[in-house]
Amino acid sequence: MLVPRTAGVWLFPVALASALAFALALLVTPAEAQTRKAVRPAAKPYAKQYTKRTLPRRAAAPAPAPVAANPNVVGRDAMLLVDAESGRELEAHAADDLRHPASLTKIMTLYLTFGALDAGQLKLSDRLPVSVRAASMQPSKLGVPAGGTLMVRDAVMGLITRSANDAAVVLAEGIAGDEDSFAQLMTQKARQLGMTSTVFRNASGLPSTYQVTTARDLTRLAQAMLRDFPHYYPLFSTRSWPFGRTILTNHNRMLGNYAGADGIKTGYINASGFNLVMSAMRDNRRLIGVVLGGNSVGERDEVMADMMDRGFEKCRTMRLAAWQQPQQPTTARYTAINFTPGAAPAEPQQQVARSYNPPNGSRSIADVVSEQAAPTTAAVSPLAMTRGPTPPQGSQAAETPAGWAIQLGSTFATRPAANAALRTALSRLPGLRSDARPAVDALKSARGQITYRARLTNLDESGAARGCRTLKNAKLFACTPVAVE
Repeated sequence: MLVPRTAGVWLFPVALASALAFALALLVTPAEAQTRKAVRPAAKPYAKQYTKRTLPRRAAAPAPAPVAANPNVVGRDAMLLVDAESGRELEAHAADDLRHPASLTKIMTLYLTFGALDAGQLKLSDRLPVSVRAASMQPSKLGVPAGGTLMVRDAVMGLITRSANDAAVVLAEGIAGDEDSFAQLMTQKARQLGMTSTVFRNASGLPSTYQVTTARDLTRLAQAMLRDFPHYYPLFSTRSWPFGRTILTNHNRMLGNYAGADGIKTGYINASGFNLVMSAMRDNRRLIGVVLGGNSVGERDEVMADMMDRGFEKCRTMRLAAWQQPQQPTTARYTAINFTPGAAPAEPQQQVARSYNPPNGSRSIADVVSEQAAPTTAAVSPLAMTRGPTPPQGSQAAETPAGWAIQLGSTFATRPAANAALRTALSRLPGLRSDARPAVDALKSARGQITYRARLTNLDESGAARGCRTLKNAKLFACTPVAVE
C-alpha cells in the first residue's frame, strides 16, 4: 500500500522527534545510574550497619595512624635493667627513646592514689561516683554502670589486677575533678620524680598520640613506688581479686612463673606493643626491668626473663650493696593488710606501726605490720596471722599447727605472693574462715634458695578435703589436703 505524499510530510517531524527522544534517553541513562550509585551508600539500612558494627571495632582496636602523627615516636621496642638499690644500669636498649606507655600509665595513677590515701584525701571505704565518661571507657574494665559507685579499695585492685580503664577514670575524677586535670598532676609528678621525657594525657593509658615515656623514666617510676610506698607495694603481687561475683586475675603472668617476681604492671595498645615493668628479688638483690614493644605476651615475658637472668648472673660478679627494704613512712595511713578481700576496709591507722628493714629482704612491710597489729582472736585477717619469722635453719619452720591443712600450689617465690594466695583462697571459702589459720612457712633448699609455702591450717580432714575441692572447681589453685604433725 502506498503512503500518500502528504502523510509522509506529516510523519517526518514525528519520526524526527522520536529519534531525538531515543537519543536523549541514551544520553541520560548513564547519568541516572551514576546518581543512583552515589545515593546508595547513604541508604539507611547500610548506614545503621556501618555505625553499629564497624565503628566500635575500630574504636576497640585503633589503627596506628593517630600515633604515627607524633614524629618523635619512631619505634616500639626498648629495654632497661637496673639494680634497684644502687640504680646501676645493667643492660639497655633504646632506653631513652620515646615510646607509648599503654597501661603502664596506671603505675602513676596508682602512685597518686596512694599519695591521696596517705594524705587523707581519700579513704579505702569511700565510694566514688562512676561518671558517664568512666563507664564509656573501652575494655579492660570493671563494667560498673554510669550513676553507680566504686569503692576506692576495689578501684585500686581493679587497676592492679584487671588493668581496668573505667576504674582509672573514677580515681582520676575523684582526686582531681576531671581526667584532664589529673593528667596534668601526673605529668607534674613525673617531673618531680626525674621522669624528664614523660607526658601523660589520660589516667588509663588508652591511645593518645602525645602520651609518651621512655624505659628509663618507667624505671624511675618503679623505683619511686618501691621507695615511697613500701606499705602498698606488696599489692602488686596479688594474683587475683574478688569483685562481686567475678574473680579478677592479674595480667602479669610473670608472677608465679619467674622465681622472685613480685610486681609490678603490664600494658598493651596497638601503637605500643606488649609492655612490662617488673621487679624481682634473688640473693638479697632486687632488679627492676622494663621491656617495651613485644610482639606477644609470650615474647615479652621471655625477653624479660632472659634479661633478668643475665642481670642476676652479672650481679654475682659486681660489688653492689644488697637491697635494703625502705622504711614505712610516718605518713602511712593504711598498709597492704587493709586490702584483705571480703573484709570491711579498716579506718586509717591512728598509730603507724614501726617499720622494719629485713636483713635478707625476704619479708614485706605488710608482714611486719600484721604481726604487730594482729589480735589473738579468731577474727584475724589472713595477713595478720601469717607466720613472721626468722629465715629457717632447716627445710621447714616448726610453727605450723598440727591437724589437717590445705596446701596451695607448691611454693611461692616471695612471701607477699604466698600471702596473696591465702587471701584469695579464704575469699572463696567463707565456711572455713572461722577455723582456718593461714600460715606461710619459709623453706630453704639445699642450694640455699628460700621459697614460701602457703597453707590453710587448723582444719579437720573432711574440711581440708572439701575446701580443696572448692578451690580446684574454681580453677584458682592446684591444692592438696595434707596431714600436719
